[in-house]
Amino acid sequence: MLRRLTLGFVSLAAAGAFVACSSNNTNPISVGPNFPTASLYATNTSQNAVSIYLPGAASGSGPSNQIGGSNTQITGPQYIGFDSFGDLYVTNYAQSTGVASIIVIKALATGNVLPINGTTNVQHPRGIAVFSYPTTGSTPAPQLAVSNVNSAAGAGMTSQVLIFDGTVLGSPYTVIAGPNTGLNVPSGIAVDSSDKLYVANLQGASVEGFALPTPAPTPATSATPAPTPSPTPTANPSASPSANPSATPVPTPTPLDLAPSFVISGAATGIVTPTSVALDSSGNMYVSDQGNPALGMPPSILVFSPGLNGNVSPAPVRKITGSATLLLAPTDVKVDSSGKIYVADSTSSGTGVIYVYAATANGNVAPSATLTSPGSISGLALSP
Repeated sequence: MLRRLTLGFVSLAAAGAFVACSSNNTNPISVGPNFPTASLYATNTSQNAVSIYLPGAASGSGPSNQIGGSNTQITGPQYIGFDSFGDLYVTNYAQSTGVASIIVIKALATGNVLPINGTTNVQHPRGIAVFSYPTTGSTPAPQLAVSNVNSAAGAGMTSQVLIFDGTVLGSPYTVIAGPNTGLNVPSGIAVDSSDKLYVANLQGASVEGFALPTPAPTPATSATPAPTPSPTPTANPSASPSANPSATPVPTPTPLDLAPSFVISGAATGIVTPTSVALDSSGNMYVSDQGNPALGMPPSILVFSPGLNGNVSPAPVRKITGSATLLLAPTDVKVDSSGKIYVADSTSSGTGVIYVYAATANGNVAPSATLTSPGSISGLALSP
């Protein structure tokens, strides 16, 4: 049975945060259908929406559902991630207006829904990784690591990783930035089971690792309204953008100018223009790389064995590249529990596409499936 949560939404521009509270059945959140584990979510950047694909979707098929519309405040969505409860976190940056935000969409929500939380205390966010720290009651509290480019920051501080408490959001409690970090336009990021952060340096031809700092004090949690039965939600809503309110600047912590614990770079790695990084259940690292075709460096998906450490140049154990792969300008990569590889890309005509490769894919191999999109795609995430 489908469920509907009825929540109101209040924007706190002064604090740069979004807060959900109860309401009188206005602007309801449509929840469902009950998407199975490993449903694929993709940001439809050009249409201000998030598309949803069911596991095992046939090659050539499009999304089964969509999250989008003016209520969602999805504007130029970039990358996405899930917390352990299934809530969806979306980074947004509208190139034309400079509007930026992080918003949270309720688990299983579809249609023109309201966010349940969010913040505007970002400048140009891209990659996002959601991880958990235990709270006093042993309930995992979602934390966010977000790559960000802040053109207003001081010298050497423009490339940043912001760490947020995902429960309250607002301002980041930690900022990793500075010349020692080696960050150079960070893009996609990931966090492993040991709370180690992996960052793809878009203009740095490297993947770097950092030990995550100690989290902020445990936040107070707020209750979630109980669900009640509802009719089927509307799919494929209109995706008209709605600008987020401007936030009054909030002081941020002194940046941590940390040296990375490891750097993967050099000619042997094949890393040229990395856009994202992902980890499988065995700790293998996957990097989507746009290469530099003008210099004879084609786009590729690079796979590295786990446990790399130090400023080394290891060769990838696998490399998906070549004309048969159809790779053009991949922007994100994700791996499911079986090792199947999903890549966000675009066609020569500019439309968005998702390529699916077998778990053992290597070399100049064709994708096992191709999923279509109504617009361009930037980021991917698999539902928990």
